[in-house]
Amino acid sequence: MIRSAVASIVLFAASVPLCSAQTSTSPSRWYVTVSSGASFISDADATYAPPSGPLTSGKLELGNGFMAGGTIGWYLRPDIRIEADFNYRRNSLDSTSVPGLDEDPSGADYASVLIMANVFKDFAGWSTDWAEFKPYVGAGLGIAQEVDTDLEIGGVAREFSGDRRAWQVLAGVNWQYRSPWFAGVGLRYIDAGRLRLESSPPGLGEIKADYEGLALDVRLGYRF
Repeated sequence: MIRSAVASIVLFAASVPLCSAQTSTSPSRWYVTVSSGASFISDADATYAPPSGPLTSGKLELGNGFMAGGTIGWYLRPDIRIEADFNYRRNSLDSTSVPGLDEDPSGADYASVLIMANVFKDFAGWSTDWAEFKPYVGAGLGIAQEVDTDLEIGGVAREFSGDRRAWQVLAGVNWQYRSPWFAGVGLRYIDAGRLRLESSPPGLGEIKADYEGLALDVRLGYRF
């Protein structure tokens, strides 16, 4: 499902004509946005290395979740912009199939803070009486920071956390109102590869787990 969605983003980018630079309703190059939406993370292949005993492997079964964040951006050209992107994501952890971890952890989740640097290409779109619509595609690099999962071992809640570099691709549509305000909807694919998550408190072993997923978000922005 995730890889099909990535293919859809690529096809979307290919289907949008490369048009001339956009004409902004605001001369300012700087902008800020706030966003929220839905987070979808693939069930994660995982291994557990206990303090003693053999390595075990299985899956972390994940449910849907939410995301929220914000950006600060700057237009290099009318159709090219860069962003500093801060994003928090949380998905429920419904169950595990990893021996050594309790199968049904109570209130567990898989959460992360994503700090990314993005670059975007905006395309000429279409206009209405109240706004100008502009499709975009983009890509970003950064870090998945404070990725943590709450699990149970022998009925006792434990936390495992770690950091890793990450990348993302994005596509969507923004609409510029006849003012400095704008809004938009977007889809992003995020991949942080395989994370090493250490236990807190220490001494309980470590988990290695995959992290990849989608987010669908809506945003509100202001150019100043």
